[in-house]
Amino acid sequence: MTKTGDAIEYRFGTVQVSVTKVDGQITAIDLLQAGATGGREQAFSMLVDAAVQANGSGISNIGGATYTTDTFKQALDSALSKLK
Repeated sequence: MTKTGDAIEYRFGTVQVSVTKVDGQITAIDLLQAGATGGREQAFSMLVDAAVQANGSGISNIGGATYTTDTFKQALDSALSKLK
């Protein structure tokens, strides 16, 4: 099942994701909006990989991209809440 979360705005752009879960495990996270500036957009691929491995938003912040990480977690939690 796949659900799309709310678009979360922050100082560097907007983040929105869709999440696919199969048998209770996250199998995919797709970035629908991934706004970032100053090189922070590079954090998204690491965040997606970490969140898939952690099966949720319980991931560490990426140095130099704290706001981006926090916003990604909010966007992920929004999508995950719609899967319940």
